[in-house]
Amino acid sequence: MDAPDPPAAPGKRRFSRRTLLRLAGWGAAAGVGAEAARVAFGSNEHTVIPGKVYRSAQLSREKLERVIAEKGVRTVVNLRGCCPETDWYQDDARATHARGVSQEDLTFSAKRYPPTGEVVRLVEVVDRAEYPLLLHCARGADRTGMASAVALLLLTDTTPAVARRQLWPRYGHLPVGRTVRLDEFFDFYDAWLAAGNGPHTPDRFRHWVANDYCPGPFRAALEVVSPVPLAVPAGAGFVVTIRATNTAVAPWEFVTGGGGGVHLRYDLRAPGRPPAAPVYRGRAGQFARTVRPGESVELAAGFPPVGPGHYAVWADLIDAEPIDLLDSSFSQYGSEPLVAGLRVG
Repeated sequence: MDAPDPPAAPGKRRFSRRTLLRLAGWGAAAGVGAEAARVAFGSNEHTVIPGKVYRSAQLSREKLERVIAEKGVRTVVNLRGCCPETDWYQDDARATHARGVSQEDLTFSAKRYPPTGEVVRLVEVVDRAEYPLLLHCARGADRTGMASAVALLLLTDTTPAVARRQLWPRYGHLPVGRTVRLDEFFDFYDAWLAAGNGPHTPDRFRHWVANDYCPGPFRAALEVVSPVPLAVPAGAGFVVTIRATNTAVAPWEFVTGGGGGVHLRYDLRAPGRPPAAPVYRGRAGQFARTVRPGESVELAAGFPPVGPGHYAVWADLIDAEPIDLLDSSFSQYGSEPLVAGLRVG
């Protein structure tokens, strides 16, 4: 018969499995809390590709200069746009100038689909930049995560599924609300690959961006239906009928009233007058209707009487969400607005 284990020596304590698990849980929670604090209140600095690509939130001038020196950064990619009137932009410019490195300014939003032209520019920067490079936006979470995933797809053999981890909560990105549109950007690419264009390669991604990427519903073809030619008598109101064809990959949703949805914004502009000060501005298409890809809708743009002369009719589709204070014009995403000459008199 085996002898029983001797009693524990005085002063020594054995931890139960439950206690050890509790301590491990506390340690993990503390680590997660520290990481969350770094994301929410710190610089949110991370390595994307060792020695080549780094990411961060907006840094002060002093901190940015330190990071440039420590990492040997040769290109800083600002994803917030060119904003010379802001302190943060001046800090970026002074830091990059002081350290003799390049600064690339790209314009993305954390809550909108990446515009076609800016994605093309991002690919060009990643392909041609002097390395190492640092990517940053305001928090280093959403736009920076999207750009970091693009860098991985272009510069490594990382799969799209793994590259998309740059848009994870550990970096501060939450795929909820309108920030999910950055995740949908990669959904569009996955769908394109699955439609017979896969598997992913860096060159396939470049081809998709340059030729096939469409930012959801934000693409249209606009044309004047009547009157043709575009000439109207002076002294009377008139209507220009514009046909909008959905050339996008998602439907348009027109809604009644002025609380959101897709509609047509149109201007009447006179020669020598700045675009911001049109002779007349109006909206059309504020009715309930779904226009699917490939379908068209005709919209009546009404104008008041104007004096004789030569004018230009300018029109663009707008998606104004009720929670958005800014209109999302289709031309912001790469779709061409309608510009047509008009003779009055």
